[in-house]
Amino acid sequence: MSGKHHKSPWWRLGVLWRRLCGRGHPVTPPPHLIPIVDGSTSWEHLATEAAFEQGLQERAGRYTVLCGLQINVASMVTPPDWPCQPCHELRGRA
Repeated sequence: MSGKHHKSPWWRLGVLWRRLCGRGHPVTPPPHLIPIVDGSTSWEHLATEAAFEQGLQERAGRYTVLCGLQINVASMVTPPDWPCQPCHELRGRA
């Protein structure tokens, strides 16, 4: 077994180590969420990049956020009063 294509048993440990460290499989990064303040309630909602881009393209000032609502965005300098609980709970699942 000492031929040209034989690999030592230590090689298998290296493969196992890379898999345990996460280098054996490609990892998809979590989606980037954008905080948006609702103009009518001043609550902070979260939107995905795709929903934010779609809202920008429509030029209506309305965005679909994680909790499913369509909100009118406030001025970008408006501080949020409260975070939207459904949006922040869905943050880990997006």
